[in-house]
Amino acid sequence: MPRQVRTILVPVDFSPGSDAAVEWAQALAGAFSATLILLHVVDTSTSTVMGGPGGVLTPPAPTMLLDELLDEARAAMAELAGRVPDATTLIREGVPRHEILTAARDVKADLIVMGTHGRTGLAHLLFGSVAEHVVSHGPVPVFTVRSLTS
Repeated sequence: MPRQVRTILVPVDFSPGSDAAVEWAQALAGAFSATLILLHVVDTSTSTVMGGPGGVLTPPAPTMLLDELLDEARAAMAELAGRVPDATTLIREGVPRHEILTAARDVKADLIVMGTHGRTGLAHLLFGSVAEHVVSHGPVPVFTVRSLTS
């Protein structure tokens, strides 16, 4: 017998894929009368701090840069919260694939709904897939959404 879905965690990175995941999660939350939690992880790992996936590998973010990233995340989450007023928002720092799994346990999520970027080839080999990791290691079912525009 399937578990009752009471809490849905939606990791967001403000991409078209995560926007599509938010839309699906809203529909699912409505159908299940579930609580919706939007999570953004400020990535403090190497390789993403300076220039993103195509950037130069660097040590973890310096404090000043991290503060700027957190400010940007707060502003983007506030805008998203305005579009999804019934959701709770969380911002964490760390490695997204790990923080998503930790947050899922912390909020006692029954379902994770997340977008995918659809990276292939060298980009997938070098940077992996956060969604793939969460699907493989998640403590609950994971519903993945691929945006048709990304």
